[in-house]
Amino acid sequence: MILLLTVCVNTLLSISFLTVTVNHKYLQKNMFMILLIEQTGTEESMETAVSVIIPVYNCEKTVGRCINSVLNQTLANIEVIAVNDGSDDSTLKVLKGINDDRLKIISHLNYGQGYARNNGMSVANGKYIAFVDADDTIEEFMLEKMYEKAETENADMVQCNLYDIYPDRTRKIQLKPLDKTVIVEDKGEYADKYFSTCYHSYEICNKLIRRSFLEENNLKFCDTKKYFSEDLMFNLKMLSCLKKVCFISEPYYNYYQYETSHFHNVSNGERRLAAICDLFIDYMAEAEPEMKKAVSFTASMIVTYNIGRCAKLSYESAYRVMTSHVYRKYLKSALTRKCSIKHKAFFLALLIFPLRWRMKVASLYAWRWEV
Repeated sequence: MILLLTVCVNTLLSISFLTVTVNHKYLQKNMFMILLIEQTGTEESMETAVSVIIPVYNCEKTVGRCINSVLNQTLANIEVIAVNDGSDDSTLKVLKGINDDRLKIISHLNYGQGYARNNGMSVANGKYIAFVDADDTIEEFMLEKMYEKAETENADMVQCNLYDIYPDRTRKIQLKPLDKTVIVEDKGEYADKYFSTCYHSYEICNKLIRRSFLEENNLKFCDTKKYFSEDLMFNLKMLSCLKKVCFISEPYYNYYQYETSHFHNVSNGERRLAAICDLFIDYMAEAEPEMKKAVSFTASMIVTYNIGRCAKLSYESAYRVMTSHVYRKYLKSALTRKCSIKHKAFFLALLIFPLRWRMKVASLYAWRWEV
């Protein structure tokens, strides 16, 4: 009897010990899972939503206003990366005077805006990337609205409209309004329908782009000093990769028009025209067949615009481009595309009119573009 009781007690103790051990291991496992979830949740909540990259060069008078407009966003979980591109004025001093932990400052020699943007992207931590020029500003809810749209639609890129702001403080909405989410099934069709018609604008500053999309497609800016318009080349490269795009018709970006702006104006019209032509020649050499027709139309518009502007500064350079085989090829390709009667009339005149009149047509085209 005593032996039986001893066996029962030992059995109960063993079961109790086993239960305690199992429960202890279960608690340990669940505590680990809870800690893991809390840690993961903390990491997600601390993830930088947007990295805003601002190349700066000799913009001591405007850079403070620009960066404050970004730091005052309703979306607080951002980082601002100011890339000082070899400024030799007080720009760096202004940057260092801004007291905000979200501001990072990078300095290097003057390599141009394209290099500065690439440098900023290399240290960015945000899920999305935005670019702002140092002499512009953004509306306080721009990043929040565009971030929400990108997250809701799982878009590669979100684009908003822009205000052109002139010295007399007048504002003009730049783009045709469009509120739409586009799933890109045919990149040639997308380029023809949205890029050539300027719905997808040539600027980069009014766009929010998913960082993983940029990295997966190895998208970087070209040499500013070679092309001037690195925004345009970047957008051309991006056309071949986009899968989903969101357009917002509201203007959230303030694009200031300054005669002395380092990034917006190039005093040497001859060099700019040559650079624009080189840009399209280089792009077309590698472009896929379905992209060439749509981009030929864009090339016709942009090169014609620059011929019109350049004619006042360097008639000889404008003449050389106007009579080139490449330019005439763009015009002929553009005429085969569906477009407005106005555009067809312009392009046809640029092909068949006497040279002197073709120059006048190009100047008129440039004037109409700017009006």
